[in-house]
Amino acid sequence: MKHITIKRAEQADVDAIMQLMQEAVDTVKVSDWFLPDNRQYIEEHISDRGFTLKALSSNNEILGFFIVDLPGESKHNLGYDLNYDDHKIHKVAHMDYAVVTSKARGLGLQRRFFKEAEKQLEDTIYEYFLGTVHPDNIYSRTNFVKAGYREARQCQNMVVCNVSSWKRRNDYE
Repeated sequence: MKHITIKRAEQADVDAIMQLMQEAVDTVKVSDWFLPDNRQYIEEHISDRGFTLKALSSNNEILGFFIVDLPGESKHNLGYDLNYDDHKIHKVAHMDYAVVTSKARGLGLQRRFFKEAEKQLEDTIYEYFLGTVHPDNIYSRTNFVKAGYREARQCQNMVVCNVSSWKRRNDYE
């Protein structure tokens, strides 16, 4: 798996993404660490309510995916948890979640997804990149930190992590 490319997913990828999501459900160490979404959510996040990135092997097998949600004024906008004002709320993008097949774990794909998602958001209105992680999920928490995110708030069974536009950088690989 020397050559892995990151590209935008398309509607034709939804079945493969759903299979990867089921693999994540079946193999996650603790069930609370990963809450899957339904097919409609995936389809909407291919192009309508954000975008989805996919990691492809040299033989075009999807090794993982990463969903970016653009919540707008939705009550689910994590900016509300951080007491963002209306001006900031409109500039929030959620680094919603990453799933990587078991055979590609440990290859740094989640960090590559973060970097590519931020790159694709560079010339847009989005300045505040937020995501959540279960407080006990050391693997995902470590990936957030290595990607330059910091813990902004802990609530219920999640930690809200953030990075703002002034922190956009290319210093993590």
